[in-house]
Amino acid sequence: MRSMRISGCMLRLDPVELPAQQDMKRFPWRIVLYVVFIGYLFLDLRTCNGPLKRSISKRTDLTRKAAKTNKWVALVNQEPITGEQLDVAVARHLYQRGKDIEEVPEANLRMIRRAALQSLINDTLVRQYADGEDFRAPQEEIDNFTARWISQFSSETELAERAGYQQLPDEKIQEELARIVSRKKWLENRIAPGVDVMDEEVKAWFEENRETGEGFIDPEKVRARHIFLSTVEVDDENREEMIRDLHRQIVEKENTFEELAAAFSEDPKTKKIGGDLNWFARDRVPEDFAETVFTMKPGDLSDPFRTGIGWHIVEVLDRQEERPVTFKEVELEIRHHLENQRTAEVVEILMKKLRTVANIRLFPEHI
Repeated sequence: MRSMRISGCMLRLDPVELPAQQDMKRFPWRIVLYVVFIGYLFLDLRTCNGPLKRSISKRTDLTRKAAKTNKWVALVNQEPITGEQLDVAVARHLYQRGKDIEEVPEANLRMIRRAALQSLINDTLVRQYADGEDFRAPQEEIDNFTARWISQFSSETELAERAGYQQLPDEKIQEELARIVSRKKWLENRIAPGVDVMDEEVKAWFEENRETGEGFIDPEKVRARHIFLSTVEVDDENREEMIRDLHRQIVEKENTFEELAAAFSEDPKTKKIGGDLNWFARDRVPEDFAETVFTMKPGDLSDPFRTGIGWHIVEVLDRQEERPVTFKEVELEIRHHLENQRTAEVVEILMKKLRTVANIRLFPEHI
């Protein structure tokens, strides 16, 4: 803008845009640049095998070569998961279920390996995010977790063997356990807001499901004690003679039930506590044992009777008839059920989010 003074007055002269300049402003240059850029990428990547595509291809070839050399089964944000790690995860999965790898059909084993790999990827993502935030669980929780983990071993030798199986060097066990519990705590903190179960939800679940009967009926129960003589690989005639003599001693009050159970019963779990079987329902004991016991009343002493495994003398101490359970009796169990259900759902949602932004690459040929 220019100005000039005429006869004591200031006259403003605004710049005048030429038609060509006005046309330049109206032209959509930004859109044109976007189109050109996208067109270049398309030609480079899809048609002309340009420098960008060659660079990506070279990097892909190097990654594939490294995966083949090192037996990688996956890359998670450029961090490899090796075939050896997957083998350990599969072995741990089978060990926890009491199975050997040799007894698992090949088709099932492939499914187990794929499932174990997905778990490894999830664990890796959680570790990356937790470590990336430098998150550490409270020291008290770390100490408690470490103490519980170590207490399961009867000796330092057994501890060292397990640590080697878990690929934890002796000198780094404490450090690795601290990281494990910290990652677990990080995940718990992330999902906690979505896992809380309100009292009203617990009550509503009880009311909605109680009519099904399943889990809401406390079955008929008996509390009893017994003296047991096994007939497995033992002369049955001698066993019968012995059990009838023990029964006579109880009836004639020569010795107490507790004394005879401690001295002669061959049930190692109960003989030191007077033969006490505590409370049990019909479906928790062998049928040929239940047939006799559940016809007895509190205070009854059975005659010696034989089951598929041996001879018994049973005294019924108490009895409880079938009854519906109350809300208070199952409230905690229902809450745990709902929390576990919701935890699984929230964890799945969180892992989907983490996977969406993660760079994950699989190498199926090594799985």
